[in-house]
Amino acid sequence: MLHNARNPFIVLALVALAGCATRMAVTGDTRAGATLQSDVAQQVSNWAKVETGCKQVDAIQTQLLRENPIGTGKSAAARQYGSVDERWTVQLCGKTIPFAVTLTPDGKGGTFFSTSRER
Repeated sequence: MLHNARNPFIVLALVALAGCATRMAVTGDTRAGATLQSDVAQQVSNWAKVETGCKQVDAIQTQLLRENPIGTGKSAAARQYGSVDERWTVQLCGKTIPFAVTLTPDGKGGTFFSTSRER
């Protein structure tokens, strides 16, 4: 089970683009498994497409920033199960758009993920 915390305004734009999503290869260092990679990649790709007006993602690069041990983190789940902070960078139409991604186990075999645009 995957969970996602999203900005409600962005959801409408992402839903509009969901039918256009294609499987994008994710390269780099991430703790996300294949299904979670696909879900996060779709969200950050669609967000980058909305922001730039570009329709084709060229690449997604991931970088592990820190592993947050149990007892730390911003949410109750992160404090209980730990979390991982990553940077996912979307390249499209000559632009590079970085996103902060936090992956947090839900305690039931799934993972919450949150994304925010880095400036």
